[in-house]
Amino acid sequence: MSLTRGLARVVLVLVALAAAALGGAGPAAAHPTLLFTDPGTDTAVSEPPQSITLLFNEAVALGPHPVRVLDGAGRDLPVGAATTAKDGRAVTAPVTGALTPGTYTVRWQVTGIDGDLVEQDFRFAVGTALTGAGSEAGQTIAWLDAVLRWMLFGGLAVALGGLIGERFTSSARAENPALPALRSQVAAGAAIGLAGVVGLGVRLVLSADTALVLWQGGAGRVLTAEAVGLLVTLAVVAAGRGRWAIWPLLLVVAAEGVRSHADTAEPGWGAALTGVHLAAAALWVGALVHTTRAVIAWRREPAAVRWVLRGYLRLAGWVFAAGVVTGAASMLVLIPLPTLVSTTYGRVLLVKLALVTVAAGLALGARRLVLRSPGRIAAVATVVRAESAVLVIVLAASAVLVSSPPVSGAQQQPPPPVPQGPVLPLGTLAGQVGVSVAASDGQAVVRLSTPRRGDYYAPEPDQDFALTGRLDTGDGEGGALSFRGCGRGCFVAPAAWTDGDNVLSLHAEADGWRGGTISELIAWPPAPAAADLTDAVAQLRAASTVTVYEAVTSDTTTGTPDPMRLDLPADFFLAQEPYADGTAPLAVRTSRGDEPVRLALGYPAASINVLLTLDEHGRISEETLADTKHLVTRRFLYPDHE
Repeated sequence: MSLTRGLARVVLVLVALAAAALGGAGPAAAHPTLLFTDPGTDTAVSEPPQSITLLFNEAVALGPHPVRVLDGAGRDLPVGAATTAKDGRAVTAPVTGALTPGTYTVRWQVTGIDGDLVEQDFRFAVGTALTGAGSEAGQTIAWLDAVLRWMLFGGLAVALGGLIGERFTSSARAENPALPALRSQVAAGAAIGLAGVVGLGVRLVLSADTALVLWQGGAGRVLTAEAVGLLVTLAVVAAGRGRWAIWPLLLVVAAEGVRSHADTAEPGWGAALTGVHLAAAALWVGALVHTTRAVIAWRREPAAVRWVLRGYLRLAGWVFAAGVVTGAASMLVLIPLPTLVSTTYGRVLLVKLALVTVAAGLALGARRLVLRSPGRIAAVATVVRAESAVLVIVLAASAVLVSSPPVSGAQQQPPPPVPQGPVLPLGTLAGQVGVSVAASDGQAVVRLSTPRRGDYYAPEPDQDFALTGRLDTGDGEGGALSFRGCGRGCFVAPAAWTDGDNVLSLHAEADGWRGGTISELIAWPPAPAAADLTDAVAQLRAASTVTVYEAVTSDTTTGTPDPMRLDLPADFFLAQEPYADGTAPLAVRTSRGDEPVRLALGYPAASINVLLTLDEHGRISEETLADTKHLVTRRFLYPDHE
């Protein structure tokens, strides 16, 4: 919440206290008015409620059946005897039956101090209780992408390193033509790499919902260039011109450099750093794979084995040095050193460095065996195979790193796809974590936030978020949502909404703050509501005064405080609201038929979401406002309230 809004709230409370001190009375109520409910009206809860609580603006008397709970088929569910508290203003009835996920209706009936019987109903939904951390914003690892990039890197290494390794074996066979010929591994490597590129391309097309992304977007053009390079490699090998394959393979290396995190951070030379680093790793791994094959095939020819090993070890020394230098430079560009052990990206990088160290040690061990114990070919073969296995895991770690943004690159994650059709905005708090949901056709975008600490005008510090979610649709289908990061605190997942009520359950966490599980009732599809909002604001402005019962919390794990009564001029109250001018960037209607009109408003730039309920006159009767710090619930009474 901005400093201006905070001061406005203080002024509003002072006005209310002054009005109370002067003995100002609010509008007279002929009947008791339901102020708040738990669970809330037309909301969802992640766990079945143990009781139903109703809070009125005055004391009420209970009849024989003050609270009933009905399931979706209209059947009564077991409810215990209701009791009153807070001087008769609060009514609580325990729910003795188990409530499974679904939508329920509460019908209540009480008698006011005027002796009149008042009855109404409201509905709520039960979602799914979620626990544990899920996708991490800013450090999200796209595991399927990582597997596909492992295939790409592995295939590239087998092909590029195999070309160089063939020089060692060719020279050995030139000296001893009796040595068995080794089949070229270039075509197999190119095919494996191409399969990985095709998989990545399919995922990109599905996420963008158009094949145009393959040549209109930067990521698509990179994948297209890599596919062309690998296809040309296969064609060159098939034509018997295998040595020419190095040029299309270097095109793949260059393309990976262009799409790298380092190039995003430092355009130009960042791409060069990544290209050299990838080429060095590919040569090391691929040449070792080819050398291992030669050692196994020629194990009965010690002289040939030593020849090939000496050639490989000379190459390994140079590519190891190039890889270490460029890797260290890239690390300094991408990630602050203090975050190496505190972030996912940093920890994976440390694992990779440890594996590279192990591989280097094995390479030195093989070199020592070759030079000092030339007769121990079997031992050398064992060490070389172990080095090969470690380097394959190094490639896997590299694939994981390029499939997750570094700490300094969290903002470079691809944004969510442009929403199609109307957007339904909803907001709440999960503990102390702000949760903003934007539901649109086929997707859900969730943005998490936490309050600012320290200097408000200082740069916003890094914040690690985690989110899991589940969708339960009106037809009984649904399941876990697959979120990916889309920026700082941003998550997006495909969501197949069905017409009617959908329950979205989310578990949000943020380092240093209390998180929690929340559920939202998504009434689909929403309808445009700009005119409804304009009329509702005009109705409120036309009222001379309004009584507002307001409850504010900044941590939903501590419960909702008792509401405060504010008797205010309508114009003064509206001046503090984001919808004061009768407009909202996002405004949709979520109710249907003869249900009370409900409007969902979104103000993305201010991180504010508002849910309004209108009465039979089109005036605002209930409001829920959520921002990055607070969850505010309000109930409105007008001078002509009966």
